[in-house]
Amino acid sequence: MKKFSLILALFTLTGTVSFAQKAFEGKIRYKKIDQPALAVEYDYPVAVVENALKAKMADLQLKYTAAKDFISYNNSSIPSITRSVLDYTFKTIPSVKNGKEKTTLYMIMEGGNNVVGDAATLAANGKSFLESLASDVKRSDAIFRIKKQEDILVTEEQKLQSLKDAYKELEEKLQKNLDEQQKQSRIIASQKSVLDDLKNN
Repeated sequence: MKKFSLILALFTLTGTVSFAQKAFEGKIRYKKIDQPALAVEYDYPVAVVENALKAKMADLQLKYTAAKDFISYNNSSIPSITRSVLDYTFKTIPSVKNGKEKTTLYMIMEGGNNVVGDAATLAANGKSFLESLASDVKRSDAIFRIKKQEDILVTEEQKLQSLKDAYKELEEKLQKNLDEQQKQSRIIASQKSVLDDLKNN
């Protein structure tokens, strides 16, 4: 499909500096060239952000393909951006600031000449879409933290069960030892009785 230009000349680029969950214009290397893109930075790891994106797009009944770190939704409609069918390509870039994992999500929009709306409107709507993912990302993070805590709980429960099993095994060994002691005591008593009889004869 012919690439739809975002006409970045209409905007004043502010560089790569971004604000918390505030979308901005930038570029990302795609198909061996630097492509104009919209982007937003989240204070969460890549897995959390990608999960949120996929969940959001799944709600729109859109399917993706993944290749070379890019997630693509071809011939797709995102009504909040435009009624036109476009190709949307996303890429996540991880970073660490002040010891905290962050992720920048880039979005490239490509389409034909029949795009509804001008470049400025598309860019504004695209930014709003990326910013609106903040709640989905937060929800995704909660899901990841719940899953992580569930895994921790399962691990700790398994450790407890292992200790209980070991204790039960020790108890069984102890009981067996006590049984053997009693058996041996009876043998000794019997042998002592035989010895006493022999001495008394």
